[in-house]
Parts: sequence; C-alpha cells; structure tokens
Amino acid sequence: MESQYLQDRRARMLGIKAPEPKKQPASIAKQSEKKKQQLKDQKPERDQLNDWFKARVSEMKGRCQECGCTINKKNYAIAIMSIAHVLPKRKNMFPSVATHPENFLELCTENGCHGRYDTSWDDASQMKIWPIVVEKFKAIYPSIASEEKKHIPEILRQEVL
Repeated sequence: MESQYLQDRRARMLGIKAPEPKKQPASIAKQSEKKKQQLKDQKPERDQLNDWFKARVSEMKGRCQECGCTINKKNYAIAIMSIAHVLPKRKNMFPSVATHPENFLELCTENGCHGRYDTSWDDASQMKIWPIVVEKFKAIYPSIASEEKKHIPEILRQEVL
C-alpha cells in the first residue's frame, strides 16, 4: 500500500494534480520589538543630544583647537565629528554632563587630533589643548553626578582638589 505522500507526488508528476505552492520562508524582522521599544525609550535622550550638537556647531569657530587646521562647520556631518567631549558621554562614564555646554572641544579628524584626545588621558595631557581641557573640566565639575565622580581620572581629579 502506497503512502498518501507518494500518491500525491505521483499524481503531481503525471500532471493529474497541481503542484503545491512553495512555502515562503518566514522573513526576519529588520528590528526586533525589543529594539524598537529601546529606541523609542531613548528618543528624548537622543533628541537632547542632537540639540546639543546643533548648538555646539553654531558655536564652532571652524578651527581645530590643537593643530589649527580648518574644519568645515558648514558640513554638519564633518562638524559633529570634530566635536570632542571633554568628559566621555557614555552611559557608564559621565552621562550627567553629556550635554553640558562646556563639555566640548573643537578637534579635527583629518590630522587625528580628536582620535588622539580620545585615546587616553595620558595622551590628552600631552596635547597643546590640555590647559583648555582643565579649564572646561573645572566648569563642568560641579554638574557631575556624585556616582560618576569615581570615573574622573587622577590627572583631572588633582585639578579640583
């Protein structure tokens, strides 16, 4: 006795029965529902950071504070890449002052000034802009959340004690 599967297959091969439509594989969503909710929850925070960047771009002088090269502040994408935070804005570092008006430096990406500043505090302290960093840090310090003060590097901590 032939199984139903074999009977159906033979009928399709002989043209007696129409072929079954192929099943389409389930498509994978580009974003999970969890990620969509995360982005929705972060929207006010992102909007605030975008507003902060726009304000800093409007204040830019168009020159790297380290090497003096020209920064095209009319090109928004280039301009925001040239805005370095004095204190990192990461959630595990200094989110309380991420959008503080003094928490920025104008450093180019062309000559690597922004990257050099972000590499380490030792590298940053050897840069020409270090006195500006210290001045801005002193202005920012009172606004740093108490639980974030443990992240202040010793080289800057000694400037406020």
